[in-house]
Amino acid sequence: MSVTVTGTDQIIANLEKKLGKSRTTRVVNKALRKTGENVKRDVEDAASSYIDTGETHETVIVSNVKKGPPKQIQVGWGEGSRWRLVHLNEFGYTRYGKYIRPRGMGKLQGVVDKTEATALQEMRSEMEELAR
Repeated sequence: MSVTVTGTDQIIANLEKKLGKSRTTRVVNKALRKTGENVKRDVEDAASSYIDTGETHETVIVSNVKKGPPKQIQVGWGEGSRWRLVHLNEFGYTRYGKYIRPRGMGKLQGVVDKTEATALQEMRSEMEELAR
């Protein structure tokens, strides 16, 4: 699952002028972690629509902040092969020539769409709050 948020460069540049580089790094990392936890909750809610044993719901994880020109955080599944089952539930599958539409079909795409729409505002408000 991949969501790209653009437009944070100017916010970070203004924070660096105001707070300095090291404090800005801490603020940005905290904002990323908080946004990642919010996305994790949304993914868990979406995965709960096709819960059977609960293992898929329980193995949703958030990565640490990854360095790079755009800092990033990833939300996905931990150890094991749960992503294969999630893929079948998300996109459907064919069995004996008949296309099966599981009850959770398209739920994670809804989370991606929602996150793309709200992530920038969440990050902006979180960085402004932490910068005070």
